Amino acid sequence: MAQEHAEKSPIEVTLELVRSTWNTVLMIYYANSVSWRALKSGALFFFGFFLWTASNLLLSYQPAWTFLDYPMAYGFVLIVYGPLHHLVVIPLALRWRRSADDTKLEIGKRLPNTSLVVFLALVVVLGTFPPGAMAFEFSGQIGGTSVDINPDLACVKATADDGTTIVHCHLTRTEGIDRVVVESGGKTVLVDDEPPFDFTTREDQLNEVVGEKQFQVILQDENGNTLRRYTRTLPMIPER
Repeated sequence: MAQEHAEKSPIEVTLELVRSTWNTVLMIYYANSVSWRALKSGALFFFGFFLWTASNLLLSYQPAWTFLDYPMAYGFVLIVYGPLHHLVVIPLALRWRRSADDTKLEIGKRLPNTSLVVFLALVVVLGTFPPGAMAFEFSGQIGGTSVDINPDLACVKATADDGTTIVHCHLTRTEGIDRVVVESGGKTVLVDDEPPFDFTTREDQLNEVVGEKQFQVILQDENGNTLRRYTRTLPMIPER
């Protein structure tokens, strides 16, 4: 007797598994009970906080890994976006989808996806142009004592006679600093080991990072440990 149903092919089994997984994800995503909203918001908050702090920690030890600006931005935005999305956006969208008002019905259908697009756009913008509030430094340790090295880095740019842009930087304080290293695209541009650590670099020495000339200024102690790191993007430096 012939089998009523032929055995399913591996492709069919895979597709069914994908559909089942996607339906489970959607069920969790749109679950709207108070407990589920609190659980999802809390999970996204802590996940965002972890990404943000972990990216900053890695960048403190590996300043050349500028690709970490994007997971840092993702975590930074997710801290606020995660709770807002699941406590406000999703409940509002579900309520409006049941509305008799055609306008609210249409907005309710589009609101979650629009919110996600705004979230991803913010991540790209902040990852490409990281603001100072998003990045922080982990203090170094010398002889078991915490070292608070936090001078201001002042940079200005000017145009040379040959048309090349020149960048001049200096530190407002030099206590506790043994060496200043300037890197761009993971390569060392210059090393300044003489206070007061005034240094000058040229545009043609800098590499592009996500379409913009960018460099990092790394403050080091006598053992070569990173005390603090600054990132500067050429278009954001004021003209002299």
